[in-house]
Amino acid sequence: MALVFVMVFVVLAVSLVLPMLDRARVVMKAAGDEHRKITRISAATGAMRVALADPVKLYRECGEKAGLTAGLTLAVPDVGVPIEMECFTINQASELGGSDIRMAMATVAAGTVVAPDGMVGDFYVNSGSADTGAWLLDSTTASVGGKIWVPYLPTHGLNHPSPLGYMMPAWAGECRVYFPGTYTDPITIADATPTYFASGVYYFENTVTFGPGANVVVGTGAAEGCTSDPDAVLNAIDVPLSVTISGIGGTFVLGAGGRVVVTDQGTINAPKVLFNARLVGPTDVGNAVSQGVSIISVNGSYVTSTASADYEELGYLKVPKSLTENDPSDLIDPVDAASTGYLASTLVQTSAADATPIVSVDFTGFGAGSFFVPGYIGVPQGRVHVNIGAGAGSGKAVELVGGLLAAKVTRTGEMPTMLEWGFRNRVVQKTFKVVAQTPDSLGTPKVVSVAIVQVNDFGEYAVNSWVTNS
Repeated sequence: MALVFVMVFVVLAVSLVLPMLDRARVVMKAAGDEHRKITRISAATGAMRVALADPVKLYRECGEKAGLTAGLTLAVPDVGVPIEMECFTINQASELGGSDIRMAMATVAAGTVVAPDGMVGDFYVNSGSADTGAWLLDSTTASVGGKIWVPYLPTHGLNHPSPLGYMMPAWAGECRVYFPGTYTDPITIADATPTYFASGVYYFENTVTFGPGANVVVGTGAAEGCTSDPDAVLNAIDVPLSVTISGIGGTFVLGAGGRVVVTDQGTINAPKVLFNARLVGPTDVGNAVSQGVSIISVNGSYVTSTASADYEELGYLKVPKSLTENDPSDLIDPVDAASTGYLASTLVQTSAADATPIVSVDFTGFGAGSFFVPGYIGVPQGRVHVNIGAGAGSGKAVELVGGLLAAKVTRTGEMPTMLEWGFRNRVVQKTFKVVAQTPDSLGTPKVVSVAIVQVNDFGEYAVNSWVTNS
C-alpha cells in the first residue's frame, strides 16, 4: 500500500514539476535572448555614436572613399560585442547652385586680356578692356551668378593684438595663436610652430609673411588647426583683453601697405598655409558681409584720415573706393571705409610698372608647400603673382579657388604640381548612410542600426534619420 502511495506521489510530482521546469527553461532562454538583444542593440548604437562624435573625420574618410554602392569599412572601438560598420555616400551639395556661380576671375587693368595658366571657371570676357569702367557695369556688391563680386568691407576690431602672436600653454600642445583686430606692424611666421588665426576679421597695414617652415591654418573649418576658437580665448597665454572672434574661417583685409606673402625663401622648408572658408550668420552685425571672403583690399585713394576717393589712372585702371557695411539688413547706406578706420591700399598696379604684389606666392626651393584659399580674393587695384623657381614645381600646390578679382594676375617660372585660380564650386556638404551591425557569425538576434547623416565640410552635422532593428 505504501508503495502505491509513493508511486502516486511521484506521478503527481512529475506532472507538476516537469511543466514548471520546462516553463523555467523557456523563460530563462527568453531572458537570455532578450539580454543578448539588448546588449547587441547597445553595442551597435554605441558604435554609431562614436562615429558621429567626430563628423569631420567621418566627412574626410567617407567623403573620399565611400560610394553609393561600394561602402567604406569604418574602424570600430571595443564596445563589448563585435560590430561591423560601413558608410556610403548617397548625396552631396556644392557651395553654389549653377545659376549662382559668380565670375571666376576678372582682371580689370587695361591690356590684361589673357586668362592665366591654371584658370578654373569663367574668365571675364571684358578683362583688360580699354574701357576701364566697363567692368563696373558687370559688378555687384553681393555674390551674384555671372557677375563680378565687389564686396563691402566688414567692420574690424580697433584693438591691436601682438604681431608676435600668443602661445598656448605647454599642456595644450605646441601652438601659436593670432586674434582678430588691427595690425600695423609686419608679421613674419617662419618657423615650424603650428600657428592658428582665430576666426574673424583681420585688418593689416603691413606685410604678413608666411615664410620657411610655417604651418598655418586660418579660422575654424574643414582644415583642423592646432587649437580652436574657444580654447584659444580661454587658454592662450596673456590673451588680449578685447577679442573679436566671429563666425568661422577668417577674412584678411589689406590696407595701406598690407600684403600677403607666401615664400620658402629658396629653402626646402616651404610653408603650408590653409584658409578655412569664411561663414558668418546673416544677423552677425558688422561681420555679415565678410561671408565667403578670404582676402580683400581697401580700394580707392587717400584723401584724409577719414575720407577717400575712387582710384583712377586714365586709360588704364578705374576702381571705386571701398565702403564699410555694418548691417546689410538695415536702411543705412554703407559709409566711406576711411571713416571706419581703414586706409586705402598703396599697392596699386600702374601702367608704368608692375606693382609690388598684394598677394604673392614665391616657391623657389625644393620642399613641398601649399597655399589654399577657398574664399573670394577681391583686390581690384592690386596684383596677384605666383612664381615657381626652376625645378621647384614638384610638391607645390597653389589653390585660389573662391573667385579672384585683381587689376592684374601674373605668373612666372615653372608650373607647380597644382595650380588652380578662379572659382571651383567646392563640395561643401555630403550625405552618408552609416550602417552598424552585428556580424552574421554571431547568429541571432541580428541587430542592424542605420543612420542617414548630413555633414558639412567644417564638421557641422544633422542626423536625418536613425533606425535600429533586430
